[in-house]
Amino acid sequence: MCPSKFVVCLLLISVRAELDTVSKITQIPSMPMPKDPSPSDFQYLVTGGYRPKNNDLVKYVVSLRLGKPKKFFGDNHFCAGAIYSKRAIVTAAHCMYSDQRKLQAKKIKVIAGTPKRLVKSGTTQIIDAKKLLPHPKYKKGKSQKYDVGIVLIKEDLEMGPAVASISLYDRAPVANIKCTIVGWGTVIQYGPLPDLVVNGDVQIRPDSFCRKLLGWTKKGMLCANDQSDTDVDSCQGDSGGPLICDNKVTGVVSFGTGCGEADSAGIYTDIYHFREWITDNSCPRGTYPMPKLFILMLLFLANIMDIV
Repeated sequence: MCPSKFVVCLLLISVRAELDTVSKITQIPSMPMPKDPSPSDFQYLVTGGYRPKNNDLVKYVVSLRLGKPKKFFGDNHFCAGAIYSKRAIVTAAHCMYSDQRKLQAKKIKVIAGTPKRLVKSGTTQIIDAKKLLPHPKYKKGKSQKYDVGIVLIKEDLEMGPAVASISLYDRAPVANIKCTIVGWGTVIQYGPLPDLVVNGDVQIRPDSFCRKLLGWTKKGMLCANDQSDTDVDSCQGDSGGPLICDNKVTGVVSFGTGCGEADSAGIYTDIYHFREWITDNSCPRGTYPMPKLFILMLLFLANIMDIV
């Protein structure tokens, strides 16, 4: 017996609503998206990557989860980030917004020590976000500039073999530096998110190449790809994850045109450009380093004694 047209319509409406909900979580658009996306649309998109036998970089990367899992652990992953300190995660500013509204910190969880997105292991750490700090000049929906942010968490991460902090790049990056992107983004455009984290090796490209990319600007942005294999690229779900060069965070996955398209490249926030802002804002209030506080107290007491 064939279902009625009314029943079919209801089913199609239900499926479309579910797809729209998932899209808001896994895609963070910088520009209005058409109803029928084409390969040239902006995506916050590791495709064409690989999985090393021993992944020494995943310990620096966290999965950001929005709300509660719908069916199973890890199905609410929407962005990634890099561990800068026990309390601070560096990510993309656009990961802190849904449509035009800033997300509430209480709805975000930071998951560390879990190479497999869908598997909670003995090294897994789950900590609630305390505060979301997008760069103050970031304008959601108007520009891709200043796409960097910090997630401050409620408790200290326990550092060890599976969870570690990573330094910021300490000099202006130059073309042809070899780097690696790490994340749980889709392995093909509009495809499913992988369980096990994926790496992709790319090189920073010169400004002469980057400037032809839609939305790129020299101030605060980098672009990177693999010239010998254009399939290697960041993809949906990689947003906010680190571009690691010389074992330091050099970029943050920001945006791109499609996923692994020929003669294109992923665009990343230049961490060196924002290093001072990140350093100044990555220490939560109430966690002032005790040694410095102790020194200030000693100086204060010394001044009192001199007065007396």
